Amino acid sequence: RPESFAIYKRTTENSPWVPFQFYSASCRDTYGLPDTKDPRTPAPREGEETRALCTSEYSDISPLTGGQVPFSTLENRPSNYKFDSSPELQEWVTATDIRITLDRLNTFGDEVFWDPQVLRSYYYAIIDFFVGARCKCNGH
Repeated sequence: RPESFAIYKRTTENSPWVPFQFYSASCRDTYGLPDTKDPRTPAPREGEETRALCTSEYSDISPLTGGQVPFSTLENRPSNYKFDSSPELQEWVTATDIRITLDRLNTFGDEVFWDPQVLRSYYYAIIDFFVGARCKCNGH
């Protein structure tokens, strides 16, 4: 698995990419955000629900193969229990396009040698990407 990777979304073809979720063993250093797995990190409050969060979960090098990274758009959102009456959350989960960026390698410590040939030997493969979704029909 990558050490740091991110999920972005956009809601129209020409709209900017918006951060959706960050994963990193070094959330603060890499993305400037606290790690939600750190017990000292306060949970988002109502009104802060449409900002990307960062977690160190799924950033470990293992498993080397077959690892899964589930992402729920409403996880850790204080108002997720009232999703049907929250236009803010409904807009937050809306996306027409999803982008994943693999931002930093997990390298077994090989980066300290700065040998480009060794670092080029690392690669990732995304085998399956599943999106559970429903149509936003706006009453139609």
